[in-house]
Amino acid sequence: PGEYAPPRQVGDLAEVVGQPAARRAVEVAAAGGHNLMLTGPPGSGKSMLAERLPGILPPMTDTERVEAASVHSLAGVKGSLPEVLAGQRPFIAPHHNVTPAALIGGGRV
Repeated sequence: PGEYAPPRQVGDLAEVVGQPAARRAVEVAAAGGHNLMLTGPPGSGKSMLAERLPGILPPMTDTERVEAASVHSLAGVKGSLPEVLAGQRPFIAPHHNVTPAALIGGGRV
């Protein structure tokens, strides 16, 4: 019990002020199950929009829960496993200077 983090608060897209085109892109990506790449200068709201994306996605199916829990288990990510099993979609924000290989899970450890 002590190794698990408390449930993460999912932000609300209503908190985003401005950026109507970016907000619309997030909504369309969520509704259609599309991929999304946010680019722009620091402070333009990319992270804020990305953090709110899980809050507008549909609930995870049982199959998605099992898949996400399996990935978390294999990766040794214990803190968010209860959230995933409860149906909360995972969100991971990579560091701004992550290498392309590390971003997609390649490379050496």
